[in-house]
Amino acid sequence: MYKVGEKVLYKHEVCTVNEIKKNSLSKEPYYILVPIFSGGCQTKIQVPASNKAGNVRDLLTIKEVDELFAAIPSIPLCDSKDPMIKKEYEILLKSYKAEDLVCIIKTTYLKNKDRIDNNKKISSVDDSYFHEAERILYSQLAVVLDKSIDEARAYLINQLGIDH
Repeated sequence: MYKVGEKVLYKHEVCTVNEIKKNSLSKEPYYILVPIFSGGCQTKIQVPASNKAGNVRDLLTIKEVDELFAAIPSIPLCDSKDPMIKKEYEILLKSYKAEDLVCIIKTTYLKNKDRIDNNKKISSVDDSYFHEAERILYSQLAVVLDKSIDEARAYLINQLGIDH
């Protein structure tokens, strides 16, 4: 069970456990989570502490972040053909794995860079998933590494060896 003040992932949002209350009917405890990067909104999310759906998870540790960065060169690109790529991106996003987010970022960045280099328009699908994967990963890295989102982004881009 998490404690008040702990940082957790709820689906794709980095949150703080703000309160732990008991449900008035079932007497089961539930968390009141507050997203850290909510853009000024005071959104509160109520989640059963039993976490049967598995939506509340630990953040990456510093060690796991280091391992992720070391693994970046070996993380493969998505290999689906264009008509199926959206489905693959969805599956990768729903896995909640940082490696899968890096896969999306690498794949979409390189595909769009190739399009730009060949004077073609970027794919709206790739661009959308690129930004969603960035948002999810950088918010977690920012909290774990005690950096701003922009600093976490710059740090990962440096690890990827890309210009953006």
